[in-house]
Amino acid sequence: MKAILEDKKIDIEFEIIKDKEINSYKNDYSQVVLNLITNSKDALILNKIEEPKIKIVLDLEEEKSILKVFDNAGGIDKKYSELIFDPYFTTKDKGSGIGLYMSKMIIETHFKGEIKAQNIEDGVVFLLKV
Repeated sequence: MKAILEDKKIDIEFEIIKDKEINSYKNDYSQVVLNLITNSKDALILNKIEEPKIKIVLDLEEEKSILKVFDNAGGIDKKYSELIFDPYFTTKDKGSGIGLYMSKMIIETHFKGEIKAQNIEDGVVFLLKV
C-alpha cells in the first residue's frame, strides 16, 4: 500500500497519541484499516485532489482504542451518507459494495465496537472504536 500511495503522490501521516494493542482478530482489524485507507486513496484519485492527504490517528478513550482515518477528498455526498455501510452499495464504477459493509460487520461482531463516518471541512473522517 505504501508504494501505491507514494506512486500516486498521496501524503500519509500517522499520529499515535495513546496506544492499546489489539489482541484478537488482528488480521480482521488490519483488513478494516486497509479498506479505509484504500477507500480514501480511491476518492483522492477520483476527485483529482491537488495535495492529497490521509492522516491516521490512534488514541485511547475510556479504555477503548480509537482509530481515526482522515482524508481531504471532499467528503461523502449527503445523499449517500446513510447508505455507505449497506451491503452492495457503491459509488465506484468497479466497486462491489462490500468493503464498508464487511468492515462494519467485523468491528461490530468481533470487537463489539463501532464504526462511523463524518464529513469534515475538506473530506471525511472514519472513526473506529473498539
